[in-house]
Amino acid sequence: MFAKKFYLNLLTFITAVCLLAACAPAQTQAESKSPLRVEYTLWWGDYTLLVAKELGLFEKYGVEVEPVYYPIYSDSYADLAAGILDGALFGLDDAISTNDKTPLNVVAINDDGGNYYLLGDANTPNIASLKGKKVATEIGTFGEFLLIQALKQAGLYTQDVTMLNIPAEEVPENLGATVDAGYTWDPYAARAIADGAHILYQSGASKSIIPDVIVFNAKALKERPDDVRAFLKAWFEAVDFRKANPERANQIIAAQIGYAAEDITVDAQIYTLQENIVLFSDSAPDSMIDLKDAYQANADFLLNLGVLRNQPDLNLFINSSFLFQ
Repeated sequence: MFAKKFYLNLLTFITAVCLLAACAPAQTQAESKSPLRVEYTLWWGDYTLLVAKELGLFEKYGVEVEPVYYPIYSDSYADLAAGILDGALFGLDDAISTNDKTPLNVVAINDDGGNYYLLGDANTPNIASLKGKKVATEIGTFGEFLLIQALKQAGLYTQDVTMLNIPAEEVPENLGATVDAGYTWDPYAARAIADGAHILYQSGASKSIIPDVIVFNAKALKERPDDVRAFLKAWFEAVDFRKANPERANQIIAAQIGYAAEDITVDAQIYTLQENIVLFSDSAPDSMIDLKDAYQANADFLLNLGVLRNQPDLNLFINSSFLFQ
């Protein structure tokens, strides 16, 4: 009798629990997921993230995104590797380095990386004239990489010059004084050129070897592929908006980063969805970046420096499938 009463009470309890569960409002998949956390820093190409957020484009495509600002860009590498971030806006070389620590995919190209310069003083008019001279660059960084690429054009090597570890910001005052040439970018390059410096080599546009890319770690790509696709839909709509409405876009950006709109300068070419499809193809024209060549050049450089443990697999690293909805 006791056992029968116990089982009847247990059955009643289970039935009640099931009824309560059935009556409770269902939690949607979107409600149960945390936002995609994506890194950005103060850079022209990265600002597309802020425009998409402000215009409500992520919500439009059904994905919640949290832009995560890094005042020190390099601090984000470890956070992406650790899964604190889901995605990031990295230079190609930094994406390759981070991929060596944790698997990730390049899913789109953000921008051409902007313009970087190797400048020569009045007595250094071309790359061939660098032989035996002093060159300012931050050793072990992209500045050294760019110098190597420049020297190749004249059949020279880093052994043919003396490299001095001088920041790009200090090149204008050192050029023609302590060094004969130097690696830098705008506005420092513009200042040096105005004072008579020669452009020996320039990276950017079709010559870019370090485009900025959109990356997501393996966990986000495996568990949330639809959210990554939604992110890219919103991203490219924001790119189109920036191109069609540059003044309005700059106002949005300025409000987000605390700058005056007139102080926001165009430092790189941002790419549309259609341009990305061409860039990821095997038939990109000479007027566009050769992504595979840029990848291989960066990978070889990082291997030679000892930054990478192994030669990365291009087919596992670059994934254009998320561009096609």
